[in-house]
Amino acid sequence: MILFRNSQWPEFCKSLLPVIFLLLYGCAELTAATTEFPFYQKAKSIYLAEVKASPGNMQDNRVIDSILLKTADSADFDKAFAVSWRIGLLFLEKGNHARALDVFNDMRQYLDTKSPQTGKDLEKIAKLYNVIGAIYEETGLWNDAMAMYMNSLEICDKTDNQAGKAKVYNNIGNLYYARDEMNKAEELFNKAVVINKRLNIRPELFNNYNNLAGVFSNRNDLSRALEYALMAMTQLDINKDFYDLSIAYSNIGNIYQNMGSLQLALSYFQQSAGIQEKKSFQVALTRSYLSISSLYAAMHQQDSAKHYMNKAIALSGTIENPSQELVVYRDAAKYYEKAGNYRKAYELYAKVILLSDSLENLNSLTKIEQIQAVYEVINKEKDNKILQQTINLQTLAIQRQRIILAGAVAIFLFFIYFLFTQRRNNRRERQNSLMIMKQADLLHQQEKNLLLNKEHTLEIELDYKNRQLTSYALHLARNNEFVFKTTGELKQILSGLNPRDKERSERIRQMIQELHQSTSGNAWEEFRLYFEEVHQSFEKNLGTAFPDLSPNDKKICALLKLGLTTKEIASITFRELRSVESARNRLRKKLGLSADVNIQSFLSQF
Repeated sequence: MILFRNSQWPEFCKSLLPVIFLLLYGCAELTAATTEFPFYQKAKSIYLAEVKASPGNMQDNRVIDSILLKTADSADFDKAFAVSWRIGLLFLEKGNHARALDVFNDMRQYLDTKSPQTGKDLEKIAKLYNVIGAIYEETGLWNDAMAMYMNSLEICDKTDNQAGKAKVYNNIGNLYYARDEMNKAEELFNKAVVINKRLNIRPELFNNYNNLAGVFSNRNDLSRALEYALMAMTQLDINKDFYDLSIAYSNIGNIYQNMGSLQLALSYFQQSAGIQEKKSFQVALTRSYLSISSLYAAMHQQDSAKHYMNKAIALSGTIENPSQELVVYRDAAKYYEKAGNYRKAYELYAKVILLSDSLENLNSLTKIEQIQAVYEVINKEKDNKILQQTINLQTLAIQRQRIILAGAVAIFLFFIYFLFTQRRNNRRERQNSLMIMKQADLLHQQEKNLLLNKEHTLEIELDYKNRQLTSYALHLARNNEFVFKTTGELKQILSGLNPRDKERSERIRQMIQELHQSTSGNAWEEFRLYFEEVHQSFEKNLGTAFPDLSPNDKKICALLKLGLTTKEIASITFRELRSVESARNRLRKKLGLSADVNIQSFLSQF
């Protein structure tokens, strides 16, 4: 169809020039604004604000500073990733798990949305899942840590990243070791050994063999433990891996001591102490002095035992490590007690009690603050995902509105052209006019059908998004239940505190109040509202048919209608698996269902 005469086209093109200029200018601005990667910008800003400004600039800080000065590196993805990774690890070394998690999550989210994803990108994602899992493990979130490790393992399987798989196996083995599940831990450590031996990754083999030595020491199988400890030592370069070598000597000495071979144990402890003295590994050297003192005491060489005990005490006073001081004071108190110097033992026991109370209170508060900070980062990530989903829905709706408007405009212009043609060609034959009208009606019907199909598609997508919101409500309920459990434990701690300790009691009450404020209110009521948007009148119809159902029964009915398994329901409601199974059996009786009737199919009728 022709809307412009030939003489009109130049003027129309001139009118488009400002629009084209604005589009090109906008693209240039967008390109300039994205020369730095968002995760790199955030990691850099956090580093400059919190790490660089702190006293005691470390070697890692100087390495990061030297890279930050090279502004050209900001547009290089691999270098931006490497700097952000170093910054995240630096936060971990300083014990700031929440900041480290924030940095690593931003890196993972960027890679998740990157298109196309290369094999190296997937390896980086697996690496990030692994370190995030380690953060969760250190803050006590073992289930979340296991989920991250399994995500990393899945990606490593997909990309055939054998070295990455070995690291994940070792980390999951550490999880099981911490839970005292030695059989499972041994199985995973051995899987890591098979891979690292094939790839000849000696530093990882050192970790694997050391962990296996710990497993067999835990089982009191000292000969096997010694075998693995010696194998771990053979993986080290004696001219390079000084710290790990001193730890290996110390581990072997501990095993020989437990076996009763005191002279052999002493020789290994002395070799370990020699390296640590030469390389100034102060904390490890303190432990070696304690071990040597203990051996001399067992060998009835009291002068030597006293000499090394005094060296341990003196060295612990020069390093700012309260935990290590506590270990030294406790061992020294026991030593002087056995030696008959009760006055010295009493002084040391007094220091042990004072330092132990101080560390226990500090560690408890620090642990709670770390867990709270990590959960804030996790919740912020979930909020960002929901916000992004909302923005995507709005963008999709706007795009569809534009398509519908463009179709309407096209139809309108077509009819204008059609009427114009009819008036100009009124002398044409009636048969041609009727044919044109029929074609117009047919096109109009097709456009109408197209609009109906689009509306149907919108309804399907809306239903899908509602189900996503229902899933979010389940997660929100689980987070609130965690907060309630945490506040309950804090209340128990509060009830056990000394009434005179008002400052600590007030701090715990404030934490309980902040936790209550951070919850979203009645999580189940919010879930019920989202649920009713998808399954309208379900609760009403179910209550009408079975008025004796309790609120808890209705809650289980809603979860069963969603197709959740008994195990999933137990995880969401923080109940035992047997408790959920019993609740299901009682529910079947209330609903009058026989054993051969599927309860989910039955509930789908309401």
